[in-house]
Amino acid sequence: MFRAMLRGMLAHRVRLALTALAITLGTSFMSASFVFTTTLNHSLDSLFAQASAGIDVIVQHAAPGGAVTGAGSGSSQPIAQPIAARIRALPDVAAVDGAVSGRAVLLGRNGKPLPGQFVVALSWPSDAPFQAAFTSRTGSPPAGPGQVMIDRSSARSGHFAVGNRIDVAIGGQARPFTISGITGYGSADNLAGGFMAVFDLRTAQQLFGRAGQVGSIDVKAAPGTSAQQLRDQIAQILPAGVVAVTAASAAATQAHQLNSQLGILTYFFLGFAGVALFVGAFVIWNTFSIMIGQRTRELALLRALGAGRGQVFRSVLTEAALVGAVAALAGAGLGILLSRGLAALLAGFGVSLPVAGLVVPQRRWRSRSAPAW
Repeated sequence: MFRAMLRGMLAHRVRLALTALAITLGTSFMSASFVFTTTLNHSLDSLFAQASAGIDVIVQHAAPGGAVTGAGSGSSQPIAQPIAARIRALPDVAAVDGAVSGRAVLLGRNGKPLPGQFVVALSWPSDAPFQAAFTSRTGSPPAGPGQVMIDRSSARSGHFAVGNRIDVAIGGQARPFTISGITGYGSADNLAGGFMAVFDLRTAQQLFGRAGQVGSIDVKAAPGTSAQQLRDQIAQILPAGVVAVTAASAAATQAHQLNSQLGILTYFFLGFAGVALFVGAFVIWNTFSIMIGQRTRELALLRALGAGRGQVFRSVLTEAALVGAVAALAGAGLGILLSRGLAALLAGFGVSLPVAGLVVPQRRWRSRSAPAW
């Protein structure tokens, strides 16, 4: 029966190949969706974790629900700069740095905005522990009102180099700056798909109307002091509405918020894959129905030669299982390759995402960490 089944498969290899192709395509789209979204989530978690390197506690205004507003939020309420001096006076504090952030637009040489999703304006941290987030730097940090440091992605997009002039629009007004340096952020060339404009603290305060104020305060603990211990100490001297959280907690919250905002991509890709599987199911059903109809005489001959009804039925099921298993495995492998192309496809539409090495999702009851490919 096994040899007869193999001969039957070879005799109808074209139809079986088309059936396998439908299974492969549907499975590959579904596989690519899961791999890409898992990779994106893992990349964002890693990016924010690396970005918080060197920081133990972050002091910010609390959102209405009690959550921290998040770094880089142009809508975060300002904090009086003297609070940073009070924190610096604590015995278990090694370094303190006030940060200012806001929204800006980087303009190309033609005067039009560079094709980034958004631009975050940041102040350059003065203490070395807080500079770890800015990686692979060339040039030097901004040191005056006419200088700016930009990210590597915007430099490539606009063909800018250190020493070039670039216009930055803030509040609808374009201002000329000299590029003092080019930098990455964490393991990426930009900030979670967005461009960066980095100014020195005083310039950032002037540009965003926050003289004597900062948007957040980064704190580094002295050796021997944990982030939780330092957070509790700082919380005792903060005014109402201002909270202290550990940098690890803030990074996890920010990554979760951004993953939630990008969740629409997951539903889009899964919907597309579901349509492919739905259409593929009809193709497979019709193909096997036609094949069984064409093999009526063949199956009847097997019965006449002594094959039982159950043997014939099992041979057909085994044939379908073999085709499905081989095509599904091929689709899973193809999906891993397609997931690489999804990031390039989105980048072609102007949606640049910080996707690092591919991560294959594992079962829910296992650890969230997955091997990178």
